[in-house]
Amino acid sequence: MQYHYDIIDTDFGKFFILDSSKGLHYFIKNNDLRVKKIKKELSPTRNLFNSSLKNQLSKYLKGKQKNFSCKINFLSGTDLQKQVWAQLQKISYGKTISYSHLALKTSYQKAIRAVATAVGKNPIGIFVPCHRVIAKNGRLGGYAWGIQMKAKLLDIEVNGMADSIYRGGK
Repeated sequence: MQYHYDIIDTDFGKFFILDSSKGLHYFIKNNDLRVKKIKKELSPTRNLFNSSLKNQLSKYLKGKQKNFSCKINFLSGTDLQKQVWAQLQKISYGKTISYSHLALKTSYQKAIRAVATAVGKNPIGIFVPCHRVIAKNGRLGGYAWGIQMKAKLLDIEVNGMADSIYRGGK
């Protein structure tokens, strides 16, 4: 299989994106240690297979697109991680869910910390919306790319409305 990549420059920094005919595989910070390993192991060619991904991301970051139209294909991950990542894709634009509520949607209902760790290891950030998972008490919790970025992504989704709208959790 031929893999394709590109580097996307955003207000949040540079991101590495990898896709193929099977779908989107990675969207991670370009300085992530995995980038070098991915390039070495998969030998991707420059320019994305799905050239619309960059445009879709740009529109999303401007608040002009709510959903991404692309296949998602995880190249790695445990059963727990894949279950969590599948559930992340079901969280609606502009909505949030707590880590504990997310755990209840998997077969690992009592493994809240493991579920939270899986959220943090999501290899396709933004497109698989891990930023929509918050703490049960309504606080933002953590985010692999920094809490400020998480808050900004949520602000984009609710058009900058007050914290109480999207940080209530379930």
